[in-house]
Amino acid sequence: MSLFDWFKGADHEGAPAPVVDSLDKLALYQKAWCPYCQRVKAVIGELDLEITEYDTNEPAHLQALLAGGGQRMVPCLRIEHAPGQYYWLYESMDIIAYLRRHFGERA
Repeated sequence: MSLFDWFKGADHEGAPAPVVDSLDKLALYQKAWCPYCQRVKAVIGELDLEITEYDTNEPAHLQALLAGGGQRMVPCLRIEHAPGQYYWLYESMDIIAYLRRHFGERA
């Protein structure tokens, strides 16, 4: 993988997002004014999920997103699939599909 691939977050390109058993393994990197973030947050509300949110207008959260995911694009769902190992899921519709598929049928 080249340096450019790392910046694009291509380390897991084509690999499906890992399934986790708990919402506390998820975090949403977002900006309040972003319409795509609002779309994801509406589905989080609809599904009655409690997911930690980080506003990337705060420099520390933006740095964490860049260091981990390699892109500044939001929304981004950080999925901790093993202790200290993260999968960074970009694109609002992919995030929504993931949340609906894995957390939409909660009792």
